[in-house]
Amino acid sequence: MGLGFFAFGLTMILRPANVRANFDRFANSWKEDSWHPYKMPFWGLRLAGLVMIGVATLFFDIAYIGLSR
Repeated sequence: MGLGFFAFGLTMILRPANVRANFDRFANSWKEDSWHPYKMPFWGLRLAGLVMIGVATLFFDIAYIGLSR
């Protein structure tokens, strides 16, 4: 899980336009034109990416503690 969160966080930081486009496609796949487009600014996506990397760090820490005992 840590690797997944870390990879998604890096993607949000390095390529926020791609993440926004994927969120739009996902929202539009459920019901055609029923959801408004994803309007989070790029700085918000990058901030969310930093939070995701923080969560990944917690998962890595939990795994390290669990495996070291």
